Amino acid sequence: MATQINLQRNSEVFYSTVDLHGGAAATSMTAANTWKVEILAGFAFSQASATQDITTLESGTTPDRSTQRFNTAVNPVEWNFQTYLRPTGIQSTTRGAAGQYTGNSKPLCDWFLWQALVSNLSPASGTTQEQSVWEAGGVLRTVNHTKSGNAHASRSNFPTATQNQLYFKLDNVFYQVKNATVNEAAVDAAIDGIAMTTWSGMGMKLVQLTSDVSSPAAHARDRAVLVFGGILANGTTVSGNSQANVGHNKVATTASALGKNVMVYASWKNHFVNGTQTEASFIKNRLSGIDMQYETNTYSFPVTAMSFNYNNAITYLTPEELATLNVPIGQFAGSKAITGSVSAYLRAGSTSDKNASARWLAGVIADSRTSLASGSSANLIVGGNTAPYVSFDMPAVQFNFPTDVIEDVIGVTGEFLAQEKVKGTGDELVIKVQKG
Repeated sequence: MATQINLQRNSEVFYSTVDLHGGAAATSMTAANTWKVEILAGFAFSQASATQDITTLESGTTPDRSTQRFNTAVNPVEWNFQTYLRPTGIQSTTRGAAGQYTGNSKPLCDWFLWQALVSNLSPASGTTQEQSVWEAGGVLRTVNHTKSGNAHASRSNFPTATQNQLYFKLDNVFYQVKNATVNEAAVDAAIDGIAMTTWSGMGMKLVQLTSDVSSPAAHARDRAVLVFGGILANGTTVSGNSQANVGHNKVATTASALGKNVMVYASWKNHFVNGTQTEASFIKNRLSGIDMQYETNTYSFPVTAMSFNYNNAITYLTPEELATLNVPIGQFAGSKAITGSVSAYLRAGSTSDKNASARWLAGVIADSRTSLASGSSANLIVGGNTAPYVSFDMPAVQFNFPTDVIEDVIGVTGEFLAQEKVKGTGDELVIKVQKG
């Protein structure tokens, strides 16, 4: 294969439960366990090492003034990328057996990343068994719940995050982040843009897939090319094999039944809804708003900016043995931090005026209690009350003191932390998606 430069513009990312570097066959990849992720420019991934410098310094006319550096440990892989928040319309759980990739609610293009973020259940098991924890109506709850129909059991208070595989296709070079975890999602809803999510996470090991070595992962690159497209080691060009994501009304349950090669991945934006292939919607942030309850008062602000952040605080364990290049041996999840912020114009009004941001500010500042969460809630509605939208409903939130922002138009800004309404249940958040 001829040597060539590789361009960011031609880069693609895929998320899968199938480990090609671990020896899995290309035929193990199906639209039920492998998904494309449409990313924006500026993605990154890297794996650094921890080092120790040892210096010596002697007296005399010919002293030893040397420095030696040792690699002591390999740090976890760190990765991040941005995606648009796009509703698909796949929200019913009325068709297909639970576990198959028909009959599951998959209301966002990146539904599998949200599931890996908030749930202990991997988005797929085996080669044809998709397992979504999203519920009918496009709902994802962090509260611990049992299986119901085609919505699988889930809990957000997990000790370790689910681990799957991330594949970065950099034009014609392939990298795999082995046992990747999704640590954080940050939703940006600035009113002059399109709703997007910044994803970040970690992994156990970063490997370049090759097809010219003798190892358990031999020819892993060619297997990736057969699915994702590219140039094989023998110089043959192969096109990627994308399958429109199957909705609840599509009866075919395997890639071969749909007339496709079995080596296939689910596309990002194309989906079958009500038997018709449709394209996922974009969300315009200018229509976004927030509903907040503070004690007996309900406020519904037009906003100038707002954000939402979900963080699992994942930490990796690495031994510290001497004379060894130590590598991570596992990970565990820390305390969840579900936070947000909102900015709006400062508006006066009565306590019954839903747009009275000044009244909300005054009420929170005047409250002498140390905890306000029992009587406070927040619902960030990205895209407004008319579909398409994604809402992040938090039934118990602790507000920081809001502050005035002195600009040409006086504003108010506030931050908050979502808490469990019932301690130990993991009920901090309900995500609701509508495509329209």
